Amino acid sequence: MSEIATTPAAPSEAGVIAGELARSFGEMVRLYEKHFSLSREDAIRRAAESPEGDVERVLNAPPDQVSWFDLHGIARTDPDRATARWDEIKRAALDELRTGHRAAQAVETANDGAWQRAQFLALREELSAEWQPRNGVERQLLDTMAQAQEGYLSWLRVLTIRTNLESCTNDRRHKEEGRWGPPRQSDADALDQAAAMMDRYNRIFLRTLRALCDMRRHTGPVIVKKGGQMNVAQQQVNVAT
Repeated sequence: MSEIATTPAAPSEAGVIAGELARSFGEMVRLYEKHFSLSREDAIRRAAESPEGDVERVLNAPPDQVSWFDLHGIARTDPDRATARWDEIKRAALDELRTGHRAAQAVETANDGAWQRAQFLALREELSAEWQPRNGVERQLLDTMAQAQEGYLSWLRVLTIRTNLESCTNDRRHKEEGRWGPPRQSDADALDQAAAMMDRYNRIFLRTLRALCDMRRHTGPVIVKKGGQMNVAQQQVNVAT
């Protein structure tokens, strides 16, 4: 008896997305019940109302500002349109990830702006230019290395500032009191903290670099069984066998 090989069906996210949309609607109903003291029926009716122009807002808003409840509002009358909008949001998220902006946001502070974002992307570009990542895993490792180097440089700056501040304090004490005093414990702890954080980020960088090197080293060779023209690193190469 021969076996027929079958290709497993691709996983579908339809059920998961439907659950998220239903959950968002339920949360809105409970909000109207709790904060507006509406009955269940009135709360459901209010949650189901779509303000004029709301559909256009959801379709044209930045992807990161579209909520599950927004998509639910579209899906109630036009499921295909809601699905298309969800696909657009996923593509935007993938672009954000692959261009390094997702990794940059993870290490930014509230006061960081365009220059700090550009600085991080410059670090990432330097690493990418050298390693030429071949797949998503390698891109993620390079993002981690860029984040680690960003953390290292940030704490190096903190250490430099704290060291200079301690030096200025000692200079002032020497001029005013004619003596040099050892740093206070709080100052010493602050310096130790900055140095320890630098070392921590440096270790993350080196550990990730080692993982990337191991991945490259264990990648199997490319075996060509039949000669001809093939693409290697985006270049056409003639292979004779």
